[in-house]
Amino acid sequence: MSAASDGERAGDARWVFLGRPLSSYLAEALGSAWLVLAALTAVSFTMRADGRYLSSWPLTVRLAVVGAAVGGSVAVFSLTPPGKESGAHLNPAISLFMALRGVLSGTDLLAYCAFQLGGSVLGVFAARGLWGERVTAVHDGLIQPGTGWGGPVVVLGELLSTAVLLWVLAAMTARPRPRSTPWVLAAVIWGLITTTGARTGASFNPARNFGPHVVSGDYHLFWAYMLAPLAGALVAAAVAAPLTARRAWTHRVCCARDIHRYHRSPPPARHRLPSSPR
Repeated sequence: MSAASDGERAGDARWVFLGRPLSSYLAEALGSAWLVLAALTAVSFTMRADGRYLSSWPLTVRLAVVGAAVGGSVAVFSLTPPGKESGAHLNPAISLFMALRGVLSGTDLLAYCAFQLGGSVLGVFAARGLWGERVTAVHDGLIQPGTGWGGPVVVLGELLSTAVLLWVLAAMTARPRPRSTPWVLAAVIWGLITTTGARTGASFNPARNFGPHVVSGDYHLFWAYMLAPLAGALVAAAVAAPLTARRAWTHRVCCARDIHRYHRSPPPARHRLPSSPR
């Protein structure tokens, strides 16, 4: 389903912003807040410095818990009506990738990114309101590289991790796919966080770290965590274009078949038989 068809249906919505139903943008903000809330909840129980809760477990196991929380939150949201409407990107790198693949307009790209970043900030405040000191004790869930790893490792690791995620997404959205797509992506996110988190911090999503940076006031390596995933999207799009369909089948993470009203394909055009000449 193309961005053009979404735009054609935008006029049917009551509230329209930049040519698309406002609810699509609000869904990206809601989903990003949900992702950050889930991530910070997992981090607050696993990454404390005092050994409380799960923070005494081995680091790899704790990273696996965080990865399951982040990947699972993305998959669950993509299956909800708001997630199906917006496409459940929840990540400016995914939105940029979809724009480069020709299924998201430039206007939508800017709006999606703005709402995703705003949702990230809301997610941090929601986590603070829910968990209080547990979240502030882990520096609002701010992602930073492991001890001894610096900016170059972050840039390279975030770029490659983002590219891997988007190559899987390209394969899944190049043509109609079943509902398993969100869970495949969740497994990829889990694997990337578990294997790279000890070095790069494993964000590969500017929206995941934007809120913690802003709320905590700590902007160390802010530029790396914001720009490296976007560079990964550029690399992924350049490599994916010759290997998959030139134009992606959909800008959505889910689904091939769906009963949600925003997801229905337009009915096929009916061709009338030419009338007999009079």
